[in-house]
Amino acid sequence: MLFHLRRFAGAARRTGDWCALFGRRLRHALTGRLVLVPVLCIVSLWLYSFYVTQLNFFVIIDQGRVTIHETYTRDAEAALAEAGIHIRATDQVYLPKGLLSGSAAEIQITRTSGVAVTLDGVTVPVTCFGGTVADALVKTSYIPREYDIINPSPETPIEEGMEITVTRIDIISRYEKESIPFDTVTQDSSYVNYGASVVTTEGEEGESRLTYEVILRDGEVVSDRLLLKETVKEPVSEVVVHGTGGTVKLADGSLARYTKRMDVICTAYTTERQVNKINAIGNIARVGTIAVDPRVIPLRINVFVTSRNGAWVYGKARTEDTGGAIKGNIIDLYFDTWQECVNFGRQKGYLYILA
Repeated sequence: MLFHLRRFAGAARRTGDWCALFGRRLRHALTGRLVLVPVLCIVSLWLYSFYVTQLNFFVIIDQGRVTIHETYTRDAEAALAEAGIHIRATDQVYLPKGLLSGSAAEIQITRTSGVAVTLDGVTVPVTCFGGTVADALVKTSYIPREYDIINPSPETPIEEGMEITVTRIDIISRYEKESIPFDTVTQDSSYVNYGASVVTTEGEEGESRLTYEVILRDGEVVSDRLLLKETVKEPVSEVVVHGTGGTVKLADGSLARYTKRMDVICTAYTTERQVNKINAIGNIARVGTIAVDPRVIPLRINVFVTSRNGAWVYGKARTEDTGGAIKGNIIDLYFDTWQECVNFGRQKGYLYILA
């Protein structure tokens, strides 16, 4: 209000100055006459009142900038021209109509701004009447997504020539299947012949489901990481039975069933020159008893011992003795005489554990 009063006072001063000049000229023209002073006063007041009451004030709001223009014209467009404000064909202008002399009016100007919006790889021009980046995006086919990046930010005021970019960020899930190999379990069975193998349970592969998080920037993959691995089907182990049993032909020609055959190294021993003839389990050592390593071959079981090439047959025997040199798959066969032991020496053989 104080600003308007100052403007008004300035206009009044200018009008007063004009009236004073007019008075001086009139006084010179009427020199010597007594009516000079009253006439000059009346004329000055009338002129002052006339010009002040004819003055118009236009408050021009141009994109937030306020200009107050005083003029004697009542035409808003003319007032804009006097104030030096250019209006473009694309601008929006509110012009007051039907003004009376001595009025105050408001002119609103909304400027258009041309911006470029790049969206999904396509750049399109957009004309905006002020507003923000968000308002410009509304004028396009933009459908917001949760992770979109908008530059400049949506609340940024629009400016002429602004470039607006929307970067699409998509996060999707990708799934894969992965096979899980099965294990093979081996078992021994005396009910299967030695050397034979039988698959009793077929193996089946399992299956895993892998979940990946994929991040795309404008359709291009920028990250692909494993989030979760879960088993949807357990593998089934394959069971293979290896035969340890079968039948062996004894020295008398009969067949005997065995549960296991072992490769052994055979040595010989005797008690011919010894006083103590008692074996490890308390029996008298004799032909048909052998010494074994009880960690490998149990004591008190019946076995059959023969050479690997069929050159000799020791025959049926019982595991009753042990010895300090008898370790692992070494067995010691009992003979009656020292000479038989010397003749036998050390040979390779088979040991069948009889059923």
